Amino acid sequence: MSAEPASIWDVVIVGAGPAGLFAARALAGKLRVIVLEEKGRTGGAGAMTDGKLNLSPHIGLDLTELGLSETEAGERIAAIDEVFLEHGADRALYGVNQERINWWLDRVSWVRHRTAKGDWDITLVPARQRHMGTDLAHRVVARMTDSIAGKGVAFSLRTWVTDLALQDDGTFLLRTARGEFRSRYVVAAPGREGAYWFREVARGIGARTQYGAIDIGCRVEVAQPVYDEITQVLYDPKFLFVTPTHGDRTRTFCTNPGGRVRVEMRNGYRLVNGDALKKIKTPNTNFAILNTVSMTEPVQDTTEMGRKVMEFANFWGGGDSLVVQRWGDLTEGSRSKAETFHSAALGYDKMTPTLPLGPGVTPGDISYAYPGRIVDNLRESLLLLSRVIPGVAHPSTTIYVPEIKFYDTKYTTDRYLETNVPNLFVAGDGVGKSRGIVGAALNGILAAEGILAKEGKG
Repeated sequence: MSAEPASIWDVVIVGAGPAGLFAARALAGKLRVIVLEEKGRTGGAGAMTDGKLNLSPHIGLDLTELGLSETEAGERIAAIDEVFLEHGADRALYGVNQERINWWLDRVSWVRHRTAKGDWDITLVPARQRHMGTDLAHRVVARMTDSIAGKGVAFSLRTWVTDLALQDDGTFLLRTARGEFRSRYVVAAPGREGAYWFREVARGIGARTQYGAIDIGCRVEVAQPVYDEITQVLYDPKFLFVTPTHGDRTRTFCTNPGGRVRVEMRNGYRLVNGDALKKIKTPNTNFAILNTVSMTEPVQDTTEMGRKVMEFANFWGGGDSLVVQRWGDLTEGSRSKAETFHSAALGYDKMTPTLPLGPGVTPGDISYAYPGRIVDNLRESLLLLSRVIPGVAHPSTTIYVPEIKFYDTKYTTDRYLETNVPNLFVAGDGVGKSRGIVGAALNGILAAEGILAKEGKG
């Protein structure tokens, strides 16, 4: 599954996440293709953390931007789902019990109408979903990778692309620690971790970009029974909020029933995330609440803003740590402390967090770690959610920061995700074209179809 630099490849794919893998699969056997991946395995962050497959055209995709009708997107998503099933994804499907879904939709509607007009807003977006789990997703991705490699695609793992240059003859030169790779086409699928790096190299060869929105939020952990009733119907329920104080938009994201909260590193800083195993469950459920932030006057680099928020939050955790706070402390305006973090008198013994206090996880006050407007929005979103799901705002509920999703750089592309630089295609979350595994996979397929069309093989 590795390859040395060759004289010239037809296509170099940068990144072996869902976008890169599905682009490679669509090109396999038709052109000479190599996939360069910085990590020692394929699958990307989403497929390697929890493996949620959202099978709705309204989640993870901007159909207008991609020029897709709902019908076409639905057909393509169904085909992507079949590929995952062929390689071992669990066939259990959530979001198909329409009677129970309607019950939840009615409940959300009832809560909305019980609140003051214009004061709160909450919407539930139902979707068909599969859950592979961190443990099963590894095997599914490995089988998919082997299948693609068996059709002639080369993989070079632990190959970090440091530079991308456009040659006089229109080909691309990609520099890595393993040598130089040349190609006629490039599909850039750098993922969220590689978003900032790729933005800079893409600009260096003339790609047009603009700043988009960024998601800044928190990870919430509750006792599993609190959330069980809805996650048995919708594995990853998607709630959308408009907060009353500022009128901002927030949403729930990446729900993990029986899951665990964990730390992930980005550029030397700590972020919080969550996942769930398929076979081993915890007594808790975690999910994110994300606040979408745009900067218009003045227009600013939202990626850099996210990095500063991440750095500042770690600072309040002691310099290099997450900040964690009990909901009871947050509502009382108090800093969480190690000596009272499990206090029975305060009700904090009702839920033991899956991410224990210690190096990298510091009890504190998120209102110091985050801008006040974002804290207001996160607090109000959880309060509104508690009107739909009682118990979510229990004093023992635990809030972790920072959780930031970096997919804010936008690229000008055509129907097949080709940029203004001829033969440079982009795909996936890291270039702002998707949010999630299925959307990224669809991006990869579109990019591959664009290349094949230019080759007269479409």
